[in-house]
Amino acid sequence: MFIRLVKFAWKIIWRNFRRTVITGLAVGLGLGSMMFTEALMQGMSTHMIQTTTESWMGDAQIHRDDFLDTRNINLTISRPDSMFSRLDSDSTVSFYSARLLSPVSVTSTTELKPVTLIGVDCRTDSNVTMLKAAVITGSYLSGDSTELIIGYKLADDLNAVLGDVIVITAAQADSGLSSSMFFVSGICRFGSDNLDRYSAFVNLTTAGVMLGIPGEIHEIAVRFPQAETGADASLEFRRRFSVFGNSALGWPELAPQVGSMLSMVDISMAIMAAILFGLVVFGIVNSLFMSVFERMYEFGVMKAVGTRTGTISIMVILEAFWIAVVSTVIGIAFGLLIIWITSRTGISFGEIEVSGIIFDKPIYPVLRLSRIWLYPLFTLFLTTAAGIYPGIHAGRLNPAEAMRKSL
Repeated sequence: MFIRLVKFAWKIIWRNFRRTVITGLAVGLGLGSMMFTEALMQGMSTHMIQTTTESWMGDAQIHRDDFLDTRNINLTISRPDSMFSRLDSDSTVSFYSARLLSPVSVTSTTELKPVTLIGVDCRTDSNVTMLKAAVITGSYLSGDSTELIIGYKLADDLNAVLGDVIVITAAQADSGLSSSMFFVSGICRFGSDNLDRYSAFVNLTTAGVMLGIPGEIHEIAVRFPQAETGADASLEFRRRFSVFGNSALGWPELAPQVGSMLSMVDISMAIMAAILFGLVVFGIVNSLFMSVFERMYEFGVMKAVGTRTGTISIMVILEAFWIAVVSTVIGIAFGLLIIWITSRTGISFGEIEVSGIIFDKPIYPVLRLSRIWLYPLFTLFLTTAAGIYPGIHAGRLNPAEAMRKSL
């Protein structure tokens, strides 16, 4: 009996071919749009994480306790040799690089600017950050004590070009002052105002001597095989390296603004989905009620010859189910097609910066089956559920009134 009702409902929806196609297209295009938007948001999230972690931060960092809060140059990493040995033996760590950081002033022949001095290990830094790739003029650090790389914006502010002399003045750990002369060996462009205008890069050993803490480090940037690993709060890495007065943190703690933006993306998608599915429900209810009122005489006759109320209700719900199937097929086909096209062409947003995150490259939608299957499933479920009220209404029709109203 049920199988016959299923087959009968399939035939019924095609009685009015135009309405079924229009309804299927309306719901299907909405579903496809949601699938594409979900993929685009996932691509945007991936871009934000990659931009944050690959440009400079790394997937995780190790510092002395309270260093990030105070930036006290005396708070160097405790027992660095032991930390390096642990990092070398940790299978979850792909690469790591040590750094020194301190506020300094840089002086050219015409200008003086406050910046952050960053001492990098030129042997390992290129495996963790984009500094080497970001050099647009000149050369990367080679180990010479007079080399200096500055951002293109800082170079403009200082009116400096390659080969110019720059004097850096820094406070030492013993409260003294140190001034050293450098030659601009490279000019870089990260696309981040913080790195391009307020940072100066020198060799790690040179920075240690300037700050009066030779052999010490403030920060170890770590790269995992996958950036998502750094977001895992239960990762053994955090416990293993939060020792000797040091703290190991992943990128969500180091860049909380990125986590906030990712949460906003999820909230936005939930709101959009709620609006879409609300429209779907009202659209399907309206379409089914139109179908019910067109078939008042048919339902009246069915009731008059003894058809049960539940049978009529189930038949209308099955019609909603078949419309849901048609809509879902259309939506999946449309959504996958748009995702496939844009995943190859990308979508450019120009060159903008939001909370320190640069969108200067095309965003490529990312299809993640672990999330995107929810939209077709909800479409199928809610469209079918939308047939319950029209089904109950059709089942409760009075046979005499139904046949009289249809005349």
